[in-house]
Amino acid sequence: MSQNFHRPVWDRGDAIDAQMLAFTTGDDPLWDRRLVEHDLRGSLAHAKGLARVGLISAQDCATICDGLERLLASHRAGEWTVEALDEDVHSAVERRLTDLVGDAGKRLHTARSRNEQITLDVRLWLRDSIGRTKELLAALHASLARAAERHATLPLPGYTHLRRAMPSTAGEWFDAHARAFELDLGELDHALRLTRECPLGSGAGYGLPVQLDRQFVARELGFDGPVEPVTHVQHARGRAELAYLTALEALALDIGKLSADLWLYSTSEFGFVKLPVAFTTGSSLMPHKRNPDAVELARAHARAIVAERAALLDLLRDLPSGYHRDFQLVKPPLFRAHDAASTMLALLPRLVDALEFDATALAAACADPKLAATARALDKVKSGVPFRDAYREEAQR
Repeated sequence: MSQNFHRPVWDRGDAIDAQMLAFTTGDDPLWDRRLVEHDLRGSLAHAKGLARVGLISAQDCATICDGLERLLASHRAGEWTVEALDEDVHSAVERRLTDLVGDAGKRLHTARSRNEQITLDVRLWLRDSIGRTKELLAALHASLARAAERHATLPLPGYTHLRRAMPSTAGEWFDAHARAFELDLGELDHALRLTRECPLGSGAGYGLPVQLDRQFVARELGFDGPVEPVTHVQHARGRAELAYLTALEALALDIGKLSADLWLYSTSEFGFVKLPVAFTTGSSLMPHKRNPDAVELARAHARAIVAERAALLDLLRDLPSGYHRDFQLVKPPLFRAHDAASTMLALLPRLVDALEFDATALAAACADPKLAATARALDKVKSGVPFRDAYREEAQR
């Protein structure tokens, strides 16, 4: 094998084709950089579990745990990360641990497979990331609720087919968006439920021929308990990730709708709302232009999240039971969708708080007598006119 890579943990001394290794490694080391702390946390719990059942000595456990804690501290200090030459985060951690503490580091992988290890790392990442997404989403919901209260009685035409339909208010428009994001919080809660069980102790997917205290390790990592049966760990690979992206897809659809409304209502043709200057960009040619790039890109990123969820679903579709290397490609759509959603959720509450409505333009639009056609027809119904007759009379006005 070329020295372009550190030797993988599965190396047995056979010749390894460097081009093949580069292909199978891909950009995994770059994605895995966000999993370092999760891998270290999982390794700490695993080491303690091994010592608990006598598979490593108490001294080796102490040495390993001390080394892992030192690696965690140095990683947080920015002193190291997964290198492009590493096959994955697990290899990077084991290599550095062994360099740091010697032979004890070689004992860490006792009774453990990378199959269960990456499942654990991603599950820990999901648990933390879904929690952060919920916090950001709650802030957006709160900003919309505040706006609904501020503009509760401000007239705003209601539209169907993008034609004026019935009278409404800006408060009701904000309330609709706020309710949508409130329901998205429930979608995230569902995804979070799929991260409650610990996959460690499942090995490559069929358990291990040694007795492990899976309950202890699960408790160490804050899980409700271990995944049972062990064969379900690899059987369910990608499902928690898909649940998260399904929640993000719902969120993206709602972000896209809010962005599309703001894009439309802020045009000169509508003129209902003014986007803050700080949230727009200028034209390189036309000095009078302020462009709604923030809402346009939010709309585009929302579509991209939908595409990421579709990519993940197609990756998982029709795979047989057990582990497959295909699962390596779960990470790119998962992380890209999360990053896009997080960036938008951090920005949108500030935009909503800074929106300004043009009361004059709204009053003019709401003065359209056609908006009251349904109310007039129903008033005639109250006086005894059949609804269909009252409907036709209003249609002919």
